[in-house]
This record gives sequence, C-alpha cells and structure tokens, in this order.
Amino acid sequence: MLNSLITLAVSSVAFLRTIDGFPLRNWDEAWYAEEIKNMAVGSYSLLATFWNGHYYFDKPPLYFWLSLPIVEFFGLGQWQVRLVTVLSAIFASILIYLIGKKLFNATVGIISFVVFVSLGQVVIRFAHGNLDALLVLMFLTSFYFYLVSLQKRVFAPICGIALGFGFLVKGWFIGLYPALIIFLWSLFTQRKIPRNFILIMVFALISSSWYFILGTLRFGESFFNWYLLNPTGGLLKSPFASFSLTYFRDLGQDIGFWWIPIVIFIFKFRKIAQAERKVLMTFLVSILAFIIPLNFLSEKLGWYNLPTYPLVAIIVAFVLEKLYRKSAKATIILIGVILILQIFNINRIENIYPDRSKVGANLGLFAQKLIPKEDTVVLDDHDFTAFLFYSNHGKVFVVDSEGPKPGEWWILKYDQLAMFLLDNPKTWIVTPNLENLPFEVKSEQVAGNLGGYSFIKLY
Repeated sequence: MLNSLITLAVSSVAFLRTIDGFPLRNWDEAWYAEEIKNMAVGSYSLLATFWNGHYYFDKPPLYFWLSLPIVEFFGLGQWQVRLVTVLSAIFASILIYLIGKKLFNATVGIISFVVFVSLGQVVIRFAHGNLDALLVLMFLTSFYFYLVSLQKRVFAPICGIALGFGFLVKGWFIGLYPALIIFLWSLFTQRKIPRNFILIMVFALISSSWYFILGTLRFGESFFNWYLLNPTGGLLKSPFASFSLTYFRDLGQDIGFWWIPIVIFIFKFRKIAQAERKVLMTFLVSILAFIIPLNFLSEKLGWYNLPTYPLVAIIVAFVLEKLYRKSAKATIILIGVILILQIFNINRIENIYPDRSKVGANLGLFAQKLIPKEDTVVLDDHDFTAFLFYSNHGKVFVVDSEGPKPGEWWILKYDQLAMFLLDNPKTWIVTPNLENLPFEVKSEQVAGNLGGYSFIKLY
C-alpha cells in the first residue's frame, strides 16, 4: 500500500504540475481541444468529432467523451482538456507498479514506475492533452486484469472491457496490442493459448462494437471504410518506400542513460531463472512486434512508441533489481545519477522540435477580439491548430505554396486566394510577410499587428 501511495504522489506531481502552465500545443493537443469544444456545444453528433467546420474521421471518440463532462462542469480551458490525459497517466503509473510487483516483486514494481516516468517523451506527452496516456492506461488495465484472471476467472470480463475500450481510443488495430501481449505471454510462459481468451474477446466486442455499428448507421459507408477498413489511417500506402529505422532511433534516445545498467547486466549476468527469462522474452518480442511495423509508416512520430514503454520500464527495473542484489549501494547511486542525466535527456528531446504554440495562442486570442466571428479567416502559417482553438472562430483556412493533400479542405494555394476572395468577400488574412500574398496590400487594410504578423481586413 505504501508503495502505491508513493507512486500516486510522485506521478501526480510529475503529470499535474504543469497542467495549466502553457498554451495548448500544435498539432494534436490543440486539435483535440477544438474537437472537445465542439462536442460540448451540443450541436453535433457524439459519434464523430467535428473540427474546423466539418465532421472529421480521425480517431474514435472515447477520449473526447471522457473530457466532455469535465468541460461542461468546469468550463473550457487548458487544464480541463488535459485532465483525462493526466489522470490516465497517474493511473497508468500505478498499474505499472502493480504489474512489476505481480510479475517479480515490489522492488521491481517501484523501480518500473521510476524508470517509466524518466523515459523520454513520457512526461512530455502525458502532461499534454493527447490520446497516448489513455491508450496506455487501457492496455495496462487489460493486461493486469488478465494476470489477475489467471487465478480468478471473474476478472476476465474486465480485461475484455478494457481491451474493447482501447479500440475506442485510437482504433481497433492498435487496440489489439494487449491481446498480442496476452497471447505471447501465454505462449512463452504456459505454452498454450491464453486462458479465458474467447471470453475476453467477447467482452472486448461487446464494449466496442456498438460504437462502430451506430457510427456506420449515422454516417454510412465513409465511416465504415475509415474506422473498420482503414485502421492505419492511410499511413501504409507505400510501406517499403517509407521504411526507415527511425522508431528504433527514437526508442534508443528515449531509453537514454538507462542503457548503462542494461549493458552492465548483459556482461555480469549469464544465467537467469527460466520463469524470469520467459517474462523477459514475452516483453522483448512484444516490443519488437509493435515497433518493427511502425518503421514502415509514412509518418515518423516518435511518440507512436509509447505503448511499449511500460514493458521497457519493467525490463530495465528487472535489470536494476538484479544489480541491487549484487551491490545495493552502488545501484542506488547509479539510479540517482541516471535520473539526473535523464532530466537533461528529456529536455534535449523536447527541444529537438521547438514548440510554436504560444505564437498561435497569442495570435488566436488577438483575432478573437479583432475579427468578427461571422467573417472568414485565412492564416498564413502551417501551425494553425492553436490559433484555431484560441481564436474561437470555428473554422480557419490556411494558405500554403504546395496546396492541400487529399482530405485537407482547409488548405489553399497562394494562387487560389484571388478566386477564394470572390466567393468569400468578408475575409481576413493573418500573415507574417505581406510579400507572400499574390496581391498588393494597402496600408489602410492592415487592421492590426502582433508579433510580426499583420491582420489584414480585405473588405
């Protein structure tokens, strides 16, 4: 109980301390916040998210449903749209401790939590309003209750329900990952198919299939094709052309200095108990089975690795616990030094791609005061999701030299602006450079300036 309370306290500090400390970030966080805002209005269906003037088929809406009562009760704000993520991160941390304890011992459990929160991207992503923490929570809940169900069958339905809820976070395909872990666990440790597997899958379908049925009835073939027949979101159209080892690089840098005890362990420990070896093999194969396919995706986003990081943390914790038995004092010092080094590693990773959300947030707040809500807004900046949320305008167009990709209705080419203005005469353009525009701007048309951006009223 004490270790659980320590995990609760430390994880609460780690994930809650900045919950209202910075603007919603481009792209995903501000994007999802806008979808929550529109869902709270009550004018749109709860079966699909409404974003930037259109229903947008992207991710299933469990995260948005859970955020909805928070926003309706406390109002719309930064901490309100982040709370589901932060609470998910805290509960996921407790489950990591419990799983490590159940598989090995309490020492491995508490070290697993410590390693997990110090891995690159974990605190960064889990302190923001993103889907990753909720997805990981569903995965861990499913696996934990599977382990419990091996002794008490009554918990198998909970495993299945959590598995099904995972389908409603980022889709059924990635949502099957706990089923893979469970299957590999049973294969490596018991040499048979998982106990209660049919029961688990039945409850997974019961807890999720209703959404896909209702969505198809409401939105038709396009909904069915996207959510059921296109589980990778079109990211595997050219898998071999897109292949790289980017995700293994991201895994390596996120583990960071925790590689040190892993290397020491490899050289110092030649023999591992058979039962422990089976657990490690389950986790290693599960990690590889998840990350290898990611390298074929057209998108290279390091946080896609996050569902595997609880397994990584437990493996590292197992290694450290073995080293602790050999030399407790040296291992404690090693953990302390690595934690300090990991803080620098986390900051380095976060600064690889400097965030510009504060710019978008400030511009959006300025636009909210300056631009009438019924007017059309065109932003000359690719990073626009924070601007859209804070402007409270509901719909924003973006101008770009290359034009839109399929499905990007909000993007215009510069040479399309003249025709666009004929159809939308009451238009404002927000641009950092007047020379980007294919027409001359008169000084009296510039209604305001902020942070190097001009707000141009074109009527």
